[in-house]
Amino acid sequence: MAFRAAARAAALRAAALRAAVAPKFARAYTHGRERAALRAAATSGASGGRAFLPQEMMAVVDLFHTHASRVDGEEVLDPAQLKALLGAIGERPSDAELARLFELADLDSNGTIDLSEFLAAADQVLGGSPARYVLVVGGPGSGKGVLCERLVRECGVGHVSCGELLRDEVRADTPLGRDCDAIMRRGGLVPSVVITTLLRRRTRAFGGRRLLLDGFPRSPQNALDFERECGKPELALQLTCADDVMLERILGRGQGRADDNEATARQRIATFHEQGEPIAAWLRSARVPIIELDASQPKEEVWAQLLAVGRLMRGAVI
Repeated sequence: MAFRAAARAAALRAAALRAAVAPKFARAYTHGRERAALRAAATSGASGGRAFLPQEMMAVVDLFHTHASRVDGEEVLDPAQLKALLGAIGERPSDAELARLFELADLDSNGTIDLSEFLAAADQVLGGSPARYVLVVGGPGSGKGVLCERLVRECGVGHVSCGELLRDEVRADTPLGRDCDAIMRRGGLVPSVVITTLLRRRTRAFGGRRLLLDGFPRSPQNALDFERECGKPELALQLTCADDVMLERILGRGQGRADDNEATARQRIATFHEQGEPIAAWLRSARVPIIELDASQPKEEVWAQLLAVGRLMRGAVI
């Protein structure tokens, strides 16, 4: 009992900080009961715990609404829905652990978890996993990194580049990094188990966030391993780009990377096409929503395409 009381107090203090740092978010992205839930969290504790930034709260609230059902006019989670929510982000607790998490979050012990309770306990319940994954798929030189940088800057999402993840391992000069380096110099694909393990480890730094995965999956096996380990992605941004444009961009980057020479670049593009259709088939079979962007255009025009989608949906999501 003492442990649960302490955990509840810590969770409520964390919720107070979340609400304190995100008043604009609460006004713009919540309505009625959601605003009341955040106000209640703000007045229920003092300080302590890890505060969520506004962009983190958006992903957590979206995750809650995706799995909750309306009971007596209020959206709530029951134990089965909490299990489904955790499965969607790659967390698969045992029955005993699920019961513990549910009890921790059900602050009023009424058998359901409402939004304020979920926000209060999100640190513990999510277990360090991102709340949402968005895949950014496209060939080498299609502009994935440029688009992700702008989304991070203007939308506050997290970002992990698969290419950088592997290059970091190479720079660390680990045995694994040396193996990866040899494969990438040939324009090949690093084994799925390696990249999925590295990715899972890195994503733990983005608990509760909406996270862009740049250049992933790279193969059908990547996709299957990711779904098993991390759950179903929220969305995929698919950047289509002509081969000659991709080649020109790769050779013009001037980054001095070992895989930016013409022969390797052509091989990377060929590998992308070989793997691209099976990945697209997986996205369709998994019913992951896909937004296709014409990435042969200049970067400002690519951004304008994405803005157009946002403007269309603005009234439905705010």
